[in-house]
Amino acid sequence: MEKENPYLNVYLGSLKKPWSDYCESLGKKPGAALKEAIEQQLEKAKKLPTPKPYRQTRESPEGEPKVRFEILLTKSEKVAVQERANLERCSQRRWIVDAIRAGLTHEPQFGMKEVEALGESNYQLLSIGRNLNQVAKRLNEGRLEPVTVETIEQLRTRIDKHIDVVSSAIRASLERWNVE
Repeated sequence: MEKENPYLNVYLGSLKKPWSDYCESLGKKPGAALKEAIEQQLEKAKKLPTPKPYRQTRESPEGEPKVRFEILLTKSEKVAVQERANLERCSQRRWIVDAIRAGLTHEPQFGMKEVEALGESNYQLLSIGRNLNQVAKRLNEGRLEPVTVETIEQLRTRIDKHIDVVSSAIRASLERWNVE
C-alpha cells in the first residue's frame, strides 16, 4: 500500500508576493500560516451542523394533499423563472418544485426536453437489444449467419449516439440548476 503524501503544493501565481509579505508582517513562514488557516477552517467546519441528506424514494401517492407554500420574488426573479419555465416547457410552479427537489436531493430533475430524449433513447436501445437477442438466438441454434464487423460497428455507432443523447440530457438537467 502506498503511503499518502503529507505535502500540499499550491500554485499562488500573483498571490505569492502579497501572501509572503503578509506572513512576514505576522512573523510567520507562509507554509506555517497556511497550515494554521486550514486548521482554523477545519475547526469551524466541525461546529457547523451537517444538513440532513434527502433523496427521492418514491412517487407521491395519488390523492396525497399538497401543502400551500407562498414565496415572494423580485420582479427580475419572477421574469427569470418564467423564462426558464418556458425553456423547459413546464409551468413556473413545476420549475420551482423541480429546483427545490434538485437542491434538497442533489439529484437531476428532468425537463420535458430531457424526458423526450431519454424516452427516444430507451426506444432505440430496446431495438438494439432485440437485434442482439436475435443474433444470439441464431448463434445458439447453430445457424451461423454471418455477423460482420460492419454490422457490429453499425450497432456500436447507434449505441454511442444514444449514450451521447442520455449524457447530454443528464448534463443539461444537472447544469440547469447552476445559477450565476
